[in-house]
Amino acid sequence: MDITSAYSDLMRTVSPGTFVPDIASGAPRTEAIPSDSPDAAGIAGAAGTAAPSFRDSVKAFLADTNDKLATSDQLTQDLATGKTKDLNKVVTSVEEANLSMEFTLAVRNKLMDAYTEVSRMQM
Repeated sequence: MDITSAYSDLMRTVSPGTFVPDIASGAPRTEAIPSDSPDAAGIAGAAGTAAPSFRDSVKAFLADTNDKLATSDQLTQDLATGKTKDLNKVVTSVEEANLSMEFTLAVRNKLMDAYTEVSRMQM
């Protein structure tokens, strides 16, 4: 999977207004922060919001990165023990996991920089 296309696909799943406040004409929207409780999920489902939140998108992105790292580790172990002879598949998997991890760290660093900037803002 291409990292750029994976990022693009992930960012397309984020519904507007779930990450950055929706700055439209008039007063800004104010909503309660969604929680993990089943009652909150029922309320959100009743409102008709089917698009995943930014939180869900990040969870999926991190789960995908974790899966790539686990697959890479397993294939490396299989190559070392002689269970597989497909060196090309192992190298590709390791490099894909490496790129995914680097991309994840870059996104984390950008989010941390953004958080630091927002925390420095004066009200």
